[in-house]
Amino acid sequence: MLSQLREVREHAHGPQRWRPEEVHLPDWAALESEVEAKGAEDATNSGFDAITLRTHGFEPPHLLVLDAQRQLAIDAIHAHLAQQELAAQTAQVEHAKQAESVGHDYARARAVHETARGRVERLEIGPSQWPGDGKPSSIAILGGWREVFKQWGVPLLVLLTVEVPIYYQTFLGWGGSTTMAYALVIGAIFVFVFGPHFYGRKFREWEEFRGRRHHGQDIGDDTGRDGGRPRRRGLAGRPVILFLTPVIWLAALATVGSLRLLMIDNVTYVDSESVLRKAPWLIERWGLIPAGILVFALMIFTALIATELGRRMGNPNDRDLKEQRTGLRYATQVLKAAEARQAESDAYASELAQYLSTARQNRETHTMRVEGGFDHLETIYMDALIRRIDDPKALLYGPSVLDGHQRRRHDNNKSDT
Repeated sequence: MLSQLREVREHAHGPQRWRPEEVHLPDWAALESEVEAKGAEDATNSGFDAITLRTHGFEPPHLLVLDAQRQLAIDAIHAHLAQQELAAQTAQVEHAKQAESVGHDYARARAVHETARGRVERLEIGPSQWPGDGKPSSIAILGGWREVFKQWGVPLLVLLTVEVPIYYQTFLGWGGSTTMAYALVIGAIFVFVFGPHFYGRKFREWEEFRGRRHHGQDIGDDTGRDGGRPRRRGLAGRPVILFLTPVIWLAALATVGSLRLLMIDNVTYVDSESVLRKAPWLIERWGLIPAGILVFALMIFTALIATELGRRMGNPNDRDLKEQRTGLRYATQVLKAAEARQAESDAYASELAQYLSTARQNRETHTMRVEGGFDHLETIYMDALIRRIDDPKALLYGPSVLDGHQRRRHDNNKSDT
């Protein structure tokens, strides 16, 4: 599952997105100043009077210059928009390939997330009731210090209150000093307490495997299980060593117990009269067999507690649940990133489609802006020209000259089309 998620994250960065370039319109302010100055200049030339303006078909030469500039501006904008449209079409083709990859990554991330979520939900359905039911312990599901104390607190207190005094008294006469006695106690606790504890963990793993096989449970996923059964780890995969370990431990226990029986007669105490006395030999009072049974029973009893504590703590499904929760968190992060990339890809595709669908309208809009701008320039030019002509009647014929010019240009454009 993690390998699939890594593959999804490798496609996180795509190529740079295409964006349309700005359409540059003519500098209207500069042109307005220019045509106004040109109108004032042409008015000072000879030949511009009311009679000339009244002549049918007369047009000031500069209006034709403005028409040429108008056409050049329109052609430049059309060429720019055509280039942008071609670039948008190319970007759309390239994005279609990338969008397919992004969609595949998103679908895969979603499938992996659903699988991870299903595994976690299946494990969190309830605490384990018997070994092999495939469920984790209540501590792994619920957590919290109350659950921890409820399951581990009592056995741990028993071990601390029983084991430490037993082993300290056992090795009190062996160390030669208090420090050495404590060192021997710590070593013995590791062997006779922590040893059974970790053995209980491995025994629980073996119980899980055996319980699943006995109850015929099928998992059918890739969470560390083979053939629909939990994969055995460590000693759980070596049952011979698993059952041979207690024999070795009992042999070591018998050795320590025997040595302790030999040391029992060295116990001294101070009586009520402050006189140091030697305690009666336990074997002399009880006999060898009862004394041996007492020592072995105490050590085996505490070992069983440690083993049971390890068996409770060693549910392999707890580790499985922790791993699946980690995988689910990672899958959630990858899914969110994939969703963001998918949304970004869809938005980009929509932008390209919107731009291409409005390309004709965009061209017409910019053409109308240029047309309106140059119409305004012609009006400014004619106003400046008429104001400077030393003939009051020129005001009567100026608008008709401009109107005729614009009508003829419109008719010429229509015939060209």
